[in-house]
Parts: sequence; C-alpha cells; structure tokens
Amino acid sequence: MDPSYGETFNLAVQRYKGNDYLTFWKGDDSRGHGEGTYIMLDSSYKQVYNFTAGNHRLGDFHEFTITEQGTALLTQYRYEKGDWGAGLAPQGYIWDSVFQEINIETSEVLFEWHAYDHVDINKSDFPAGSMGRNMYSGYDFFHINSIDKDAQGNYLISSRYYQCLMYISGKNGSILWELGGRRNSFKDLSDGKATKFGWQHDAHWTTDHSGITLFDNGARYHLKPTVDHSRGVHIGLDLRAMTATLKATYVNSRKIISGSQGSMQTLPSGNILIGYGYNAAWTEFSAQGEVLCDVHIESQKFFNTGAVQTYKVLKYPWVGRPSTKPKVESVDGEMYVSWNGATEVKEWALKGLNEAGAELGVGEVVKVEKAGFETRVKVDCQRWKYVKAVAVDIDENILGESNAVLVSCEKPSILKTIITQPATSLLGVLVNSMTFVVFGAAIYTLWRCIVRRRGYSKLQQLWA
Repeated sequence: MDPSYGETFNLAVQRYKGNDYLTFWKGDDSRGHGEGTYIMLDSSYKQVYNFTAGNHRLGDFHEFTITEQGTALLTQYRYEKGDWGAGLAPQGYIWDSVFQEINIETSEVLFEWHAYDHVDINKSDFPAGSMGRNMYSGYDFFHINSIDKDAQGNYLISSRYYQCLMYISGKNGSILWELGGRRNSFKDLSDGKATKFGWQHDAHWTTDHSGITLFDNGARYHLKPTVDHSRGVHIGLDLRAMTATLKATYVNSRKIISGSQGSMQTLPSGNILIGYGYNAAWTEFSAQGEVLCDVHIESQKFFNTGAVQTYKVLKYPWVGRPSTKPKVESVDGEMYVSWNGATEVKEWALKGLNEAGAELGVGEVVKVEKAGFETRVKVDCQRWKYVKAVAVDIDENILGESNAVLVSCEKPSILKTIITQPATSLLGVLVNSMTFVVFGAAIYTLWRCIVRRRGYSKLQQLWA
C-alpha cells in the first residue's frame, strides 16, 4: 500500500466493467466519520480511479459499494446549521448524514438523500449533550453507516443512532418502512428478537432478497451497553405481511462486545464471516453456526480499548500480478525471496551466476515451493557469486524475475549492523541511540571498576 494514502478504510474486491479492483477509501477519519476520496486499483496495483463524492465534495469511509449497474453508493457527512425544534436550541450545528449514488466516470450525482430532511432530530437515540451548541461541535444525530440498493431501485440504509434500518424510495426519497428502532414497521414473530438490535453496522439484503443480515453491536462506546455481546444476525422478512423472523445469530465464544464498527458477510459457500470492528478479531462460521476459523490480532487484554481496530473484515478471491519485480536479500548464504502482491507464485527457482553475471548452468538452479510471504532458500555461497529469483506459477509459467543480487557468506554482527546500517526512520534512530547508550554505559561502568580497584589498592598501601 502506498504510504501516501494515509488513513484507509473499507478495503474490498469489487467488479467494474468486467474487471476486479481493490477498492478503498482514503482520507481523514478523525471525527468518527471521514472526509476523503475513493481509490480503485487494478490487478497490477496500478491506481486507475481516484474520485470524490458528487458535487466535488469529499466522501465518507462508511460505504463504498459498486452496484450491478456500475454506479457507486457513497456516504457523506455534511456540517450544517439547522433548526432542532422544541426541547433543544432553536438553531444548532449538525452533521447531516447523506448518501449518494454517482457515476464513477463523471461523478455525476444520480440520487442524493439527506437524513435531516426526513427524520426528527429529537428522536435520535444518541444523546446530544453539549454537542451542536457552537460551530466547533456538530451533533451527529443519525450516523449512516451502510447502503444497499435492490432490483426495485430502492435503498436499504442503516442508521446507527436511530438503531434501525430504513428502506428509502429511489423515486422520491421517502421512507417506505423501518426495521427496528422506535418506529418499527414490522410485527416481530420471534418475541422481539428479530427487531431488537442496536447501534448496528453493515446491513445488507440476502442474495434472494428474503431477508437482511447485519452486525448487531448492541453497544456504543461511552454509553452503558444493554447486552453482554455483539452478534451477527440474519432476519427473515415477509414484505407482504410485514413480519420479521430471527433466522440465525452468530456469536463468538468469547462473547466479544464491540462499541463501534463491525461487519457481517455471507460468503459464496454459505459460510458467515463476522468482523468485530472495535476489537481486532473475526470469526468464520458455517451456515449452521459451527466455528470454522477464529482469529484475533490483538491481545484479548486490550479488547474494548480501541488499541487495534478492524473496521470491516471481508473475504474475497483475488489475483494480483504486480508490475514490480520479485525481491531477494542475501544473508550468510541464505536467500530471502518475496514478491509483495503476487498471488499466483507456486515456487521459486533460484539461478546461480558467476562473477561476470552469466548463469552457471541448468544444474546450478535451486527450486523450492513458496512458503508464506517470504521464502528462505539455502544456496552455495562459495560457488555462487550472484543469484536471481524466478517466480513460477502452478503451470510452470514464469511470472517474473528479480534483479541479480550479490551472494553473501558473511554473518553480520550486531555491532556492524548498527554502525553500517543507516537509521531510516524515527524507530531506527531510537534503536541506534539506545544501543550506543547501552554500550557507553557498559564501557563507563568497566572504567569505574578499574579506577575504583586501583584506588582501593593505593589505600591499602597507605594503611599498610
């Protein structure tokens, strides 16, 4: 990933005009929502698209979905001054939740919806507190965090702070119905379990349009939770009878509760992938609820601190063919080979070269299967002067070849590494500085011991 992108969210694989792209948002997310642009990389990791939301406005990170029609669904947060009505200040500053459908090529706005035009701010479940009283603190009363468009041309959106899903007319923007929340439109056939969710994320139609899946946080950080765990939820809907039924729930055995973020993805196999957002963990379940994979990339001791977060966890097939070359590093006759982003490498063929750079022959080739991101290969550092690494796929096609690298037989000492390797980052500077402090302290201590020992000998002579 290009470090110049800075903060990135919502990495996914999406199809556009017959090709797969890595898509994501980049920008500033310091307010709990974002202001940035949308990026699309092709299979060689070349940036093909970088666009804003419509009307030349910066877009938010919560949603970036490419529809079957080749348009993009995007969220926005707009800072506005609005009338809050009775009970609050007559005029206050708000963050209005907005979503757009736009043309990716031209950024033309095809549809736009504003929460402020359709809901009562005073009905929000998120307390305003002191927010919105001045121009430096807008009240995020709605908090849109997902959009899905169906074949009827209507939109399913999730409002975290109204704790409900809304079905929006694609013709006039009116709210056709709500699921959950204070104005729930459905009769719950599961004793309240189908419509009682809270602070949710990532709501989407099932593929057959018979129901909805979502990540039910059940909590919002800084507010007291009313449940002891977050969950993935599958809710069946009968849109004629207007009934809702809880079809399935997916709960991590550690009863993880996440006060923000999270995702639920139904995979082509029927498996369910749950990401826990504020807590850097994810679980893949079978459709029947059996745990197939359970991972966390931060210590459980730091759950609910926000120390490590994963906004969404998504799983896709992806074929990456980078335009860069494979990389090789040589240490003590061992070669370390990698090719960042290359997904189709089956094995590495290392070719030995002489001092003139000519290949040593067919017999001077070492083949090994790729082992993880970086593969270690032992070579004859006495016979081989240089080495090249060739990436080979499962059909023995050559995918790429590295530059020739000098083979080193020398084991670098720690002191030599410290002295000869430049500090290329703040961390490097700190490590080098601390190392020299330790060496300096050791030398000083040794010198003091010698001085003291000599001094003690002289005192003995005086007292004798």
